[in-house]
Formats: sequence, C-alpha cells, structure tokens
Amino acid sequence: MATLKQLKTFIAVAEYKKMSEAAKRLYVSQPTVSQIISDLEQEYQAKLFERSPKELKITPAGLIFLYNARHIIAGHEHLEQSMKKVHSLRPLRVGATLTIGNTLMGTLAEHLMDRHPDIDMTVFVDNTKIIEQRMIHNELDLALVENVIARQEIRTTPILDDTLCLICGNRHPFAARTSVTLDELQDQTFVMRELGSGTRAMFENIMTTHHIPYVVKWECCSRCAIIDAVRHNMGLGVLSRRCIEEYVEKGDINACSVENISMKRYFYLCQNESQTFTSQMEDFINVITDVTAENEA
Repeated sequence: MATLKQLKTFIAVAEYKKMSEAAKRLYVSQPTVSQIISDLEQEYQAKLFERSPKELKITPAGLIFLYNARHIIAGHEHLEQSMKKVHSLRPLRVGATLTIGNTLMGTLAEHLMDRHPDIDMTVFVDNTKIIEQRMIHNELDLALVENVIARQEIRTTPILDDTLCLICGNRHPFAARTSVTLDELQDQTFVMRELGSGTRAMFENIMTTHHIPYVVKWECCSRCAIIDAVRHNMGLGVLSRRCIEEYVEKGDINACSVENISMKRYFYLCQNESQTFTSQMEDFINVITDVTAENEA
C-alpha cells in the first residue's frame, strides 16, 4: 500500500510535470522521486506517467491514482487538524433548567462563542431535580437553575432576579384583571409544570403555606404546551415572566399578579465544590455577569 510520502511525491510530480521540479519542491533528490514513481507503478502494475524529454504526461491510470491520492491526503490533513483542534479546545458542560434554557441560555452561549471560540460547550436542559442529580455525579461543570439546590456539595450563587406570573386565557373570568387575591385561586384548575420543576415547587410552596387548595389538570415540561393549554382556557398557569412576555404582548394570554404575595425569585449559578475550577468555567461566569448586567441596565 502506498505511503503518505509516496502519495505526496506522486501528486507533486503530477502537478509540476517534471521529476526534477517535484524533487526541488519536496527537498529531496531527483533519484528519490524517480524511484518512488517506479515503485508505485510496480506495486499497482500500471503506468502512471508517459515519459518525454520536455515533461511528463499523466496516463488514464495516473489520473485515477491522482484523484484518490488527493482524497487520501486531504483526509489525512483533516485528521491532523482535527486532532490539533481537540487539544486546543476547552470543554465545558453546562446545565440549565427549562425556564433558563427557554429564555437565557441561547444568549449566553452566543456571547461565549463570540468571545471564546476555543471553548467547546455542551448544554443539557432539564428540570431542577435532574440538573441537581447531574451536578452531584459530576456530569456538569456549571449549572443555571431557578430553584435553590439544598445539597451541601453544590455551591449556589444568585445571579439574576425573576418573577413568576399567573396567566389565563382571554375567555377566563380573570382575563380583564391585573391582579387577583390568593383566596380567589381556591379550587381553581391549573396547567402546571412537572414535578421537580423550580417553578412548580415555588408555586406549590405558596399555596401550601396559605392552605389554598387547587386542582392540577395538566402538567408538562413544555412552556409552549402550557401556554397553548391556557390560551384554550384549559386552566390557569404559572410561568416566569420571561417565558410569557411575547405571548402577553400579542394578546394570546393575560398575566396577573397575586395580591400581597411575592412571586419574585432568583436564577442561581451552581458549581460542585469537588470539581476543579477551570479557565473555561471562569470565562463562562464572566459572560453571565456581563449579560445579566446588560439585562438589568
């Protein structure tokens, strides 16, 4: 089988049409080039060049060999560059809960890529409970969540404030209201996020603390599915204001506050204390700081 050196020599001869010129370009002797071409012709039992005093003329067999030789060399170069790139990339595994994945993660990833193209970031989006488990098992370097993680080995830092909103469809009795009382939520039907969600946990804590019974008829992990169900008057919903702003502006749904009840919360940056802090983690945190500062300005 032809070696890379033989293939490169053949390509040079085909391009320069003279063994002497190919030898000069490759920094080898002309006899070496001549021997390589002869060895290739003997190995493949095919004449690759027609010899003449002025220049070499490639044969039909030589054209076939040239086509494949170039593909092999190109493939080898691609492999070399890919492997060099592997060593230059800085891997970063980031987790995000669904609200953050739906509203903020794309912006952060875009800013990170613009500033640090050598960082190879992978993103995993799921609810708070699943993200917490991945953090504990060191499957993520950093995570952004909308609910406090209580595990001692996970350090959490608030990075951005957020507010939950009560939403309803245009045909719901609350549609013309800007606020409702907590008592008015008693026995209301809700379209809720799934168990394990930070949004669900915060709302349930409010209702349980104030002993307000309610009915969950729908539950899912998709904000779009929740908004669509609410839009079709299947029940009330509770989502981050970041998730609903565009739908409220278009008039698809309505948003209400709950009187005398704070539904403010924070998004948290999470890191496992046992993990080594890397430069790419620091760079991502700096991006978060800058982006959140812009949002708050």
